[in-house]
Amino acid sequence: MTESGSASPPRDPPGNERTRRLEIALRRSEKLAMAGRLAASVMHEINNPSQAVADLVYLIAKDADRPDLVRARAAQIEEQLVRIQYITRQTLAFFRDPPRTQKKDLVPLVETAMDYHAGLAQEKQIEIRKEMPDMLVASVYPGDFLQMVSNLVRNAMEALPAGGKLRIRLRASEGAGRLTVADTGRGIPLPIRARLFEAFQSDKAEAGNGLGLWICKTIVDKHGGQIRWRSSTGGKTHGTVFSVSIPLEGPREDGASASAAVL
Repeated sequence: MTESGSASPPRDPPGNERTRRLEIALRRSEKLAMAGRLAASVMHEINNPSQAVADLVYLIAKDADRPDLVRARAAQIEEQLVRIQYITRQTLAFFRDPPRTQKKDLVPLVETAMDYHAGLAQEKQIEIRKEMPDMLVASVYPGDFLQMVSNLVRNAMEALPAGGKLRIRLRASEGAGRLTVADTGRGIPLPIRARLFEAFQSDKAEAGNGLGLWICKTIVDKHGGQIRWRSSTGGKTHGTVFSVSIPLEGPREDGASASAAVL
């Protein structure tokens, strides 16, 4: 009893207090982990254009006595810097409260994503086969959709040997836009298949950080879609197929998430 005669408020048992502290620490840990993933995803996406800028700066210094080449390469540097700025803005927006979806033609978005990696395709002499309609309009988050397609295309190209084949197909089916990215590469190793869409899962050793598919899965979930895959590492038919299905009318308001499954 206190001096005024009122009862002191009961104290929580020590076990409850420890539980609360652990929950607070867990929430802080989750926020730090998300911040780390955000930083890593930005670095993952800007690595290629930043390397291109470094190469172009070297070439400018090498050919400093040729103004025509210097101007041309300066223009290429500007293009890469614009790309870095765009990717950074989109990746940051990816973790914020999402804006409304927009009605967009998916065909130019897929074409733009492929253009990002034209240099790699040319370097490896990849045979690309495209099957796309003249137009396919859907309610999407344009930047996120572009980022997802770019990641899938880049992964496929990196898995391909010189002279490999890449197939890109976009079509409408049962109220959804369906994107298929298929390659004749090495296939997905068995040890990482069960955790394929988790962050930091990769078979690229020093060349990868395992964020590409994690980003793709989260973007597909955001659209209320599905992502499926099939892969083979042996025999004559080795390679990997990813299939993404996005509702043409946009994600449902109930926030139903997508699933990742084997085709």
